Amino acid sequence: MVVVLVVPVAIFCIWLAGFLLANDFSTPLRDARAFQRVLVIFPHADDETVTCGGFLHRLATGGCAVTLVILTKGERGTPDATVNLSLKKIRTQEAQRVARILKISRCIQQDFGDGELHTRKSELRAFVGRLIEQERPDLLVTYDLTGLYGHSDHVAGSEVVTDLHTNSFHTIPLWYVTLSRRVLRWTTAPDHITPVSTKAEQRSYPVHRVFIGASVIPKITSWYAYKSQQASLKEGIRRYLPAWFFLSMALFEYFAEAR
Repeated sequence: MVVVLVVPVAIFCIWLAGFLLANDFSTPLRDARAFQRVLVIFPHADDETVTCGGFLHRLATGGCAVTLVILTKGERGTPDATVNLSLKKIRTQEAQRVARILKISRCIQQDFGDGELHTRKSELRAFVGRLIEQERPDLLVTYDLTGLYGHSDHVAGSEVVTDLHTNSFHTIPLWYVTLSRRVLRWTTAPDHITPVSTKAEQRSYPVHRVFIGASVIPKITSWYAYKSQQASLKEGIRRYLPAWFFLSMALFEYFAEAR
């Protein structure tokens, strides 16, 4: 009887400790329900789920039209980042399924080359610029200029969106997905990725904290829908506990705001 009680209490204590460590309650809460048309731009299928899946679901179920743009087909989504062309079809299908789970209005997936975005910035700029003009969003969402942990595609995509925001669409708010300050200090690039060099001042720290509540459930469901990418959540202590346990701690998602 004692063991029956001790085990769930221990699990809850581990979860609570993780929840308190992962979240920064000094970051102001933001109610994002005022947004009506949100355009989200990421390089890879699953970027949206890990960084802001709960936020997107919460927006969509509140009546906001959410357009998700994925810039590559994800052919380098292998444990060692080598090219696997069969992943293009798999990750496209996974992204379409996740769009349905998160209630996303429109999912656009391009093929600018996984790992190649830094070589195609002019094409990206033209494509994203046209899309912003067509969608007329009242919020843009992408990575910050460090790409969160220096992934070259994350950085290149952010540079393109940020440049467009600065020079052509400054009246549209641009939010960078980020993490609490404590978690940012712990965040490093996966072993198989060589991060590109970015300046310390390009790091964006959270100014908005959004409560996602029950939207954590579709966020978790979406993560598991990306079956081809499960290995990336199996490092360190995460080898010993299921991914949903860690994702369940993310009842808040964090955003910086471009100036």
